[in-house]
Amino acid sequence: MITPLGFYPFPANKDWPDKHAAAFSKDLRFTFNDTHYDFDGSLRLYKSFNATLGKAFAPFKHGFIHTLGIPNVNDKGGFVYMIGWAGGFQMRAKRDMYFTNAAFAVIKEEQGQRKIVEFRESSNIPNTAHLPEPNVWDCHFPKERTELRV
Repeated sequence: MITPLGFYPFPANKDWPDKHAAAFSKDLRFTFNDTHYDFDGSLRLYKSFNATLGKAFAPFKHGFIHTLGIPNVNDKGGFVYMIGWAGGFQMRAKRDMYFTNAAFAVIKEEQGQRKIVEFRESSNIPNTAHLPEPNVWDCHFPKERTELRV
């Protein structure tokens, strides 16, 4: 089962890589702000974030203010929109600081399981994390959609 907080790195989930693998499709298209990643790249990105956010905030917290789920009528998939916050006690500023976070997910059924096939996250939280090398995405459509029918 996909849970919104299960694949996030904080609170420092001990089995987080397993939850990441359970939530995301191996064919994942993932963005964070303007960077693009695949399944492995998204795992590297969150591991990098996990380390720096854990040092900047004590403790780092996040949550959702609004969520909207739109199910597909023909399978177990759908769309999820989330608006939330992230932050906590910022060690350098020595005060609580919270920032806006947003995410959009496309969920499809893969072998009877719900998997996130597309995930787009945006945040204005300052972070010194090294961003892993992004992937280049090509723009393509499946063959069955390239034909224009009238």
